[in-house]
Amino acid sequence: MKNLHKIFSDWNKKQIAILAKHNIKVEIGYDSFWLEENDIYRQLKPYFDEWGIKETVISKFSVEEENAAKLLILLSPWANGYPMNDYDRSYIKTTYDDSNYCNTCGMGLKQKEPFRLKKEPNWGGSKKMFSLNWIFDELFVKEELYEILFKGKGINSEKVLLYKKETVIEDTIQLVLPVTEVPLNLEDYPYEVCKDCNRLRYNFINKGFFPSFKDDVGDTPIFKSKEWFGTGANARKYIFVSQELRQQLVKLKINAGYIPCQ
Repeated sequence: MKNLHKIFSDWNKKQIAILAKHNIKVEIGYDSFWLEENDIYRQLKPYFDEWGIKETVISKFSVEEENAAKLLILLSPWANGYPMNDYDRSYIKTTYDDSNYCNTCGMGLKQKEPFRLKKEPNWGGSKKMFSLNWIFDELFVKEELYEILFKGKGINSEKVLLYKKETVIEDTIQLVLPVTEVPLNLEDYPYEVCKDCNRLRYNFINKGFFPSFKDDVGDTPIFKSKEWFGTGANARKYIFVSQELRQQLVKLKINAGYIPCQ
């Protein structure tokens, strides 16, 4: 495993000169670069702190580490467009039961209707699975992938409609992912309690191995966490897959990302 930091800022000439001494090239103005968590990063970290630099960090895992995990987070390989008119967020009222929804933290939506997509997916090349912009805890797959991989594993499906026309998109299936009732081991992870709905939401976990579950989750090959994660007014649940399902996705050349669980 290695940690990568995305460093981004509105750079000035003095900062650029210091970065150049470490063979890092950026342009004047807004620019960003990736930096592995190594000696160079540690040498520059005091400067980043002094300059008030923004950064995000992610972990990259070896194939061996991914192969050794019993369960893994699945990160969708493709964010394909948007649900129906995302500008006024009307898809929330149409697609979800929002009676338990909180506008402040984004928790509490429960799907009641099929998704309406603004346009049909372009299933070019090896693309067979995607999520939607703004909606990262639902998966949509090409119909043939559902038939050969998910249907026989007891994963239900939902049709997907084309916005305004209300016609079924024939080659696109939404996976109906079950939600586990088994809690994660999150005692040492940061969280916040929403000031309006008083529900608990954890920060996103992007660095290191993902925490394990407190008990056996059974043999369901793909499912969601019961806990919510997010920042601001956005909240979502993480999607987990078994090692067996991951191996099948890799064999089918589904270019997803994975975070191994401890």
